[in-house]
Amino acid sequence: MIGLITPTGARQEQINLCQLWMSKQTYPGNVVWVIVDDAYPQTTNYITRPGWKIINVYPDPIWQSGENTQARNIAAGLNALLSAYKREEIEAIFIIEDDDYYKPFYLERMMLRLNGFWAAGERHTIYYNVVTRRHVTNPNNYHSSLFQTAFKVEAIQELENSLWHRFIDSEFWKNVKNGNLFNEGNLAIGIKGMAGRGGIGAGHKIAMNMQTDINLNYLKSQIGEDIKYYEQYYSGDRFAQHPAFIKRGH
Repeated sequence: MIGLITPTGARQEQINLCQLWMSKQTYPGNVVWVIVDDAYPQTTNYITRPGWKIINVYPDPIWQSGENTQARNIAAGLNALLSAYKREEIEAIFIIEDDDYYKPFYLERMMLRLNGFWAAGERHTIYYNVVTRRHVTNPNNYHSSLFQTAFKVEAIQELENSLWHRFIDSEFWKNVKNGNLFNEGNLAIGIKGMAGRGGIGAGHKIAMNMQTDINLNYLKSQIGEDIKYYEQYYSGDRFAQHPAFIKRGH
């Protein structure tokens, strides 16, 4: 069995798309999806996925505007998973973020990459802001973004030790033993700028330097016909002259 942990709340459109991407996953094994919703009203109690077990977690106190509850919610999801299953039953744990795009073979390919390692993650994360239609490929050579990371129970302690750091992902990968960082054609894309409770990553901010993609050609090259789910968010071309992202040294 593999466990997925999704921290969410007050992001109806995001979780709806997340449910769609998870419904298309080709991974043939048993999956338990832990959905942690810390907002009111709840927007996740209807989520289903045929063949998977869903565990709903509703932390208290509820999220308040301006708070960052990501670490608390991941911890709550991990605790729910470990309370329901023995560690030896869990083959892998994934952090599935609600606003990102996952290709149908994401879980399947990640499990292959995890074989023989404590953790696996894809480098050079793509951020795509669907409101400004801009994108950037991050020079993250030494860590994988959290939404592109899977790990075995042997690495749970490293995750727990990283949760209270500003950058959970980079701290985790700095400390994890026997990790596999790889590149495989962008198994997932970091989607930024959607409506609802704001995201905390730099890609959500207009100030981040990105390349323009007014006609969605770049995004379509990455996700094909699924682009139709993101066309509605465009705010206009007033960001067209924003300077391109420049890679900096380590």
